[in-house]
Amino acid sequence: MAKRITFFILTFLFSGWNTVFAQTTVSDFLLTAFEDINIKGYDASIDFISPRNYRLPVVEDLEFRYSNDEFTLEDQQYALRFRPGNPWKIRRNNALFNATKKELSIRKQIQYQENLEMRYELAAEYLLDIRLRKIEEQKYALIQKRVDILSTNMESSLFNAKDFVEAKMDQVDAITNQDDLNVSLSQTKKEITSLLQQADIEWNNELLISVTAIENVSDEVALNSFSSLELDLISQRIEVAKREVKLEKADFNVGYFQTEYYPEKNRDSDFGIAFGISIPIFKSNKNQIAERKLDEIELKGELAAEQFQDSVKRITEYEYLKSLISQHEILTDRINTLDLVSLKKNLSQIEDNNPLTILELEEGILKLKELELKSYRRVVEQYIEFLNTFNVLTQLPLTNYLSESLETFE
Repeated sequence: MAKRITFFILTFLFSGWNTVFAQTTVSDFLLTAFEDINIKGYDASIDFISPRNYRLPVVEDLEFRYSNDEFTLEDQQYALRFRPGNPWKIRRNNALFNATKKELSIRKQIQYQENLEMRYELAAEYLLDIRLRKIEEQKYALIQKRVDILSTNMESSLFNAKDFVEAKMDQVDAITNQDDLNVSLSQTKKEITSLLQQADIEWNNELLISVTAIENVSDEVALNSFSSLELDLISQRIEVAKREVKLEKADFNVGYFQTEYYPEKNRDSDFGIAFGISIPIFKSNKNQIAERKLDEIELKGELAAEQFQDSVKRITEYEYLKSLISQHEILTDRINTLDLVSLKKNLSQIEDNNPLTILELEEGILKLKELELKSYRRVVEQYIEFLNTFNVLTQLPLTNYLSESLETFE
C-alpha cells in the first residue's frame, strides 16, 4: 500500500513538472513558423535540385554501325559512333539549376516571413483581447453594483425607474460584448494551440511592447532597412530567365567521333577513325529563345514597378505608424489631464456622496481605458505591418518584436 501511494505521488509530481515545462511562450509560438507544413514543399524541391538529378551526360548517345555496300565478306565494316554532350549546354544547364535553386530558397524565405507575420498577428490579437476582456469584466462588475444599489434602494430617493431599466439594458450590452469577445478569444486560442500542437496556453502574464519601445524600434529599422524579399525574388527570376535564354542558345549538336573496324579488307590497319563538327548556322529553337527573352523583358518591367511600389509603401507604412503613435500619445495626455482617478478619490472622501455618482465615474475611467487600448491596438497592428514591409521579421538573430525586452530566440 505504501509503495502504491509513493508511486501515485511521484506520478503526480512528474506530471506537474511536465505541465510546467510544457508551457510555451510567445517566442516559442513564433518559432513554429519555421516548422510549418507549407515549408516542406520548398524543402523537397530544393533537396531534389542536386547535380545527379539535372546534370547532363558527357556522352549523349552511343551508336553501333554496320555497313556492307556490295554484300561481300571483304566489304564488311563496323563502326562505333559517340556523340559528345555540348560543353556549353552542360555548363549553362548547371548554371540554370543553380539559379532555380536560389529562386526556391528566396520563395522559402518569403513563406517564412508570411508564416511569421500571421503568428505575430495571432499573438497580438490574443494578448490584446485578454486585456480587453479584463476591462469588460470590470465594466460588468460596475454595472452589477449599480443594479444592486438601485434594487436595494427602491423606497429611497436614490431610486429612479428609468435609471434602473437603463442599468439592466447596460447589463444586456455588457453580456453581449463579453460573449462576442469570448468567442473571438476562443477562436484565436484554438488557432494558436493547433499551430503549437498542444492543448492549452497560459499567456495571461505575457507583457506586450510599449508604445515608446515601438517608436524606438521603428526609427532604428527605418534607418537600417533590409532589401525586400519580393524584389530579390523578381531579380532572381530575371536571372533564371537569362539562364534559360543562354541554355536555349546552346542547344545544338556539336558533332561526333567514330571508331571504325574493317576485319576482312586488305589494309595496313584494320582500324580507322572519323569525326565531324556541327556548325549551327540556323537555330530550330529560335521561337523558344524568343519566348524566354520575352519573359526576361516582362520581368524587368515588373521589377521596375515593384521597386517604385516598395519605396512608396515603406515611406507610407513608416509615416502612418508615426502618425498613430503621435495620436496615441495625444490621447494619453488628454486622459491624464482629466485625472478622473483623483476626482473619484476626492469624491469618495465626502460623507454624503452619492454611490451612483462614484460608479458612473468609475465607468468613465474604464471607458477611457478601453479607448486607450483601442488606440494601442491600432499602433501594434500597424507596427507588425511595418516590420513585415521592411523585411525585419526573419532577420537573424530572430527577435520577438512583441516583447518589451526584444528577446531573441532560435
